[in-house]
Amino acid sequence: MQRQGGGVATLQAQMESLRLQLEVKISGLEAERRTMVTAMEELRDDQTLMRGRLLKAREREREAETARARIAADYEILKDWVLKKRREQQRQAQQATPVRTGSTFASLDDIVSLGDPSVVRGGVQRPEASTASRPPLPDRRREREEEEVSSSRRQRPAEGERREE
Repeated sequence: MQRQGGGVATLQAQMESLRLQLEVKISGLEAERRTMVTAMEELRDDQTLMRGRLLKAREREREAETARARIAADYEILKDWVLKKRREQQRQAQQATPVRTGSTFASLDDIVSLGDPSVVRGGVQRPEASTASRPPLPDRRREREEEEVSSSRRQRPAEGERREE
């Protein structure tokens, strides 16, 4: 029986040793579980924070897209306004200048006034330079006609004189 008593004591000592090992193992696992729970809570907090940031980023993206659309619309309005003003200025400039019909001169007045400093383009008289303030231009046509007549008179008698001889 002693043998049985000694075997029981050994078994009890082994069981106690296994129980202590098991308790150490359990406490280690519980510590690891607590660490994992803490890590999971931190990950959930990070996830919540990231969702908030993502929502803010999406909102900013929508605002930026709305701003881009507004800018594009404003640009088109401004471009149309500028083109309208440019056309209006061109139309006014065309109305201000006489239309040319292929000729360098707009009218006979332009041709007549070519050498006359008192006349500006379009045949309009300049008020500061009237014809009364300058001497009249010499009439060269009359001088030319007189030269032709006198030269022809000279030639005719000369021919006649030759005939007489």
